[in-house]
Amino acid sequence: MNSLNSPSALPDTVERLAASVVGLVTRRHRSSGVLWRNGVVVGSASALWRSSSVSLVLPDGEQVQGEVRGVDGGTDLAAVAFSSGAMPVAERAAAAAPRAGDFVFAVGREPSGLTQASFGHVGSAGGEWRTWRGGRVDRLIRLDGGLYPGLDGAPVADASGQVLGIASSAFSRHHAVALPVATVDRVLDQLLAHGRVQQGYIGIAAQPVRATLDGAAVDGLLVSSVADDGPAARAGLLVADVIVKVGGEPVGSLEALRELLQVGAQVRVLVARGGRGHELSLEVAERPSGHCR
Repeated sequence: MNSLNSPSALPDTVERLAASVVGLVTRRHRSSGVLWRNGVVVGSASALWRSSSVSLVLPDGEQVQGEVRGVDGGTDLAAVAFSSGAMPVAERAAAAAPRAGDFVFAVGREPSGLTQASFGHVGSAGGEWRTWRGGRVDRLIRLDGGLYPGLDGAPVADASGQVLGIASSAFSRHHAVALPVATVDRVLDQLLAHGRVQQGYIGIAAQPVRATLDGAAVDGLLVSSVADDGPAARAGLLVADVIVKVGGEPVGSLEALRELLQVGAQVRVLVARGGRGHELSLEVAERPSGHCR
């Protein structure tokens, strides 16, 4: 993020947010985090990936141990639990969407305890997107440059000090992003409950296709393989079936299918088989590591 002349009130705004910011130190990495809920810091998954515990550098310079409760590589978010005492939880911005050109700043904490701040602007902003690791992010907030060392996991705030998201450089060599509040809340709920973000799995490989269902042209997903031990196989789904609807919702893309696969849900699946409609029921499982949908 690029530096610029700050307004006179900005040091006080940085100091206020810094009261909720910690340094995160492992054997190999240093990064930052922010107290998101009482006793729970949000940080960068890529900095904490293989660590079960981490040293937290508090605003007063004290070091304490934290427990890594979960990491999600898809969104580069991590949850760390510790006894936060009187530390204030960071204030989050309202749902208003940031725009390209908005002033923002990130606040981190160095291993020495010093506050580190970086100032810049939103480089571009947009709607929902998927990271190259498969994580769903509710809104694009791309920053106008990279992050200084140690600022991964740091809170990114607007001019009033309200947090817009969590900084990450994991998805591009050239531009960092701020993972928005809605994404952090959704992922954090799963990390605290399961230690990971659960992803639905029915055990197929498929590709978009235009098919015929009872004489009408429809968009769907052509099933190219079915895992022997997966929910789809147990429900009777066959290679060359075309999935048209799941739970009554159309699935013309793999993205649409992914959004409809909630772990543990019992869903009705409408397929075109030989041009005619066929319905079956299956229970969505949790995706094993390395498997398709």
